[in-house]
Amino acid sequence: MPSITFDLETVTPLFLAGADQTTAELRPPAFRGALRYWFRAIAASVASQNIVRTLEDKVFGNTDGGGAVTIRVQAKQPISNYVLKKDQDFPGLIYLFFSTYGDNKRDPRGCFPPGSHFKVILQTRLNREEDQQCLKLAIGAMWLLIHLGGIGSRSNRGGGNLKVRDQCQPLNLGLEFKIQSADTQSLSQELSQGIRSVKELYQEIIAPNQTHRVSAPTQFEILHPQTSSVYLWQSNDPENNNYWNTLLDDFGVHYKSFRSRYQNARQDDYQEIQRWLQSNGGSITTVKRAAFGLPIQFRFRSLSNQSAFVEATGKINRSTSPMHVKLIELSNNEKIVVIVHFKSRLIPNDEKLLVKSRSVSKPTTCTAPNQNIIDQEFIPCLRPTTVNLP
Repeated sequence: MPSITFDLETVTPLFLAGADQTTAELRPPAFRGALRYWFRAIAASVASQNIVRTLEDKVFGNTDGGGAVTIRVQAKQPISNYVLKKDQDFPGLIYLFFSTYGDNKRDPRGCFPPGSHFKVILQTRLNREEDQQCLKLAIGAMWLLIHLGGIGSRSNRGGGNLKVRDQCQPLNLGLEFKIQSADTQSLSQELSQGIRSVKELYQEIIAPNQTHRVSAPTQFEILHPQTSSVYLWQSNDPENNNYWNTLLDDFGVHYKSFRSRYQNARQDDYQEIQRWLQSNGGSITTVKRAAFGLPIQFRFRSLSNQSAFVEATGKINRSTSPMHVKLIELSNNEKIVVIVHFKSRLIPNDEKLLVKSRSVSKPTTCTAPNQNIIDQEFIPCLRPTTVNLP
């Protein structure tokens, strides 16, 4: 049956495990889930949600049966007990990977360290034309996963980033999987052209000669110029760009600094929550840094370590960050940070933010913020290069 093998290498630690979190394990379902995510992100830019859902199940399967494409993982060492140790010289990295380090309540998570090798094989179950088309769609999703995403825990904050070891152009689709660029400007053009090629592939197979419009905020993440942005960033210290840990640490320091004391002339979340605690409740307009994801905890040393907690109302009170961070290794072995901002809804339209504290008798609800804080305030602090999305 038609198949394609990707010879992959980890660029950053890959945290992927089963019930035993201390042992990392390469698991095909995790790759299937990641491919489904990127399939949906690009397919929804060219077709309606109903069409996307139907095709996603056709390619990858659902609870009623398998899809047209199977996924296998081959590795000489399919498990790993390697763990990251906290290095206080890397506070930004600790911030990004906080949940992977051990503490008094849990053991550190096992991971595959950078430089680990394994193969992922995509194969059709049958040799029909429609199955081959499904394989092409899965290959397009794989391109996006490798160039814009990651896999496993902390994949939205630089974990589980991969690269292709050997160049390949599967099924003559014109997709370059191995990074050719050696600088930021070249990579910007390379990513833009690659995304364009994947989008044209999906357009041709899913919705030929059709125009599909989308607008922000979207129900789920969609890779489209109206609903997402992509940026490239490197450290001002050239030495940091040579190593995955120093570059992610530098980015993490910037990110932590902005989130911990975000402020401008109009509003300061920190001061507003502080006033809320001091007055034992009251009204709050919004919490702008909630745009980076929920929940959020505030702690105030000046108020005898009182704390406040921000989440969403409803059954699902958490929200993943719409800003994804990954690392790409250039052809000259330098590293570069890729930031993908999806302008999707933080929480459902009928839900609100919930601010609560043990020190305040009654929680307060407020409206969810827009995401301007990301594109208009955090991103300009970094001064990155923008990737033009097709």
